Amino acid sequence: MRIVVNNIAASQTGALTILKSFYDYVDCYEKEHEWIFLLGAPYLEEKEHIKVEVLEKVKRNWLNRLTFDLWNGKNYIKKWNPDVVFSLQNTITFGYKGRQIVYVHQPLGFQKVKKFSFLKKKEREYAVYQYLIGSLINASIKRADKTIVQTKWMRDAILDKTGMDHEKIVNILPDIEDKYCPKEEEEEAFDNHLFFFPSGDILYKNHETVVKACQILNKKGYKDFQVLFTLKDLKSVTDISYDSGHGNIVCAGKLMPEELFSFYRKGTLIFPSYIETLGLPLIEGKMAGSMILASHCPFCLEILEGYENVKYFEPFDQETLAAYMEDIMTGRLKRKKSKAENRGKDKSSWFYVVKELM
Repeated sequence: MRIVVNNIAASQTGALTILKSFYDYVDCYEKEHEWIFLLGAPYLEEKEHIKVEVLEKVKRNWLNRLTFDLWNGKNYIKKWNPDVVFSLQNTITFGYKGRQIVYVHQPLGFQKVKKFSFLKKKEREYAVYQYLIGSLINASIKRADKTIVQTKWMRDAILDKTGMDHEKIVNILPDIEDKYCPKEEEEEAFDNHLFFFPSGDILYKNHETVVKACQILNKKGYKDFQVLFTLKDLKSVTDISYDSGHGNIVCAGKLMPEELFSFYRKGTLIFPSYIETLGLPLIEGKMAGSMILASHCPFCLEILEGYENVKYFEPFDQETLAAYMEDIMTGRLKRKKSKAENRGKDKSSWFYVVKELM
């Protein structure tokens, strides 16, 4: 078979991770097929069974990208005469009459927690994704031969919004690298005054609720605790000025995977995000047996179903979050000893994705 993989949009960490993970899989295990990757930059290496086409002009700006997706792209893809087109960028190529399958991992248009505003500068980009790009994603799902998502909540949300047939929306949980996950014999002492939240500077990650919870704890006299963010500074995520004078919040910047798993083992993961497709730290924390304080949102409930070391709070309820942090620090809430979860599979999740393409 000849498969065109369209991911011209990929440029940021999450999208590139998905792209490279899929590329690595087909490079190793799908050599009997011909793969043509359409990219915006030369991220991948060509192989005997893999061709890489870089369309820099298409990637250059939104107008070029929309022009390609809505009008010109169909003719470009048609010349390759593919058996199927697989889009890793949430949208199909409109007007192309051949078989198309779309991988949807953009949740903004399907969540109901937050309505972003075009009038607020910090929310404008999110509003574009929620309403404008969200409309293109909806239209793509309705026209695609099949849609693949990562979680059940996304599948249910798409079915609810689009009214599509159930068999056209497939849920395949992605692979999670576990080489840094502790072995059963490895154990680090639990520090009940250490909390952390690994996340980029994205508005809906909701760092502000954690900052407000820290302020509450400071007012109650708590000084000897630390919350670690993987940010450069707080200014990128909140307008709140915070300086307790005790170093309670530390912006450590990006951490290496082995450092992250060390924190999962010895500290408490706070996960206040109210919009996620998957929530990777939840899976990693669960694998490591972490104590977790998570937002009461569908993706958290799905990923952490049946997990003992978790307490939930409403995403904008800093009082409840502060109360749980206090309970952990005072020992009223203890981490239960649990085996690190092994998510090993006989086959990669990409095996099941490729199966849908055939």
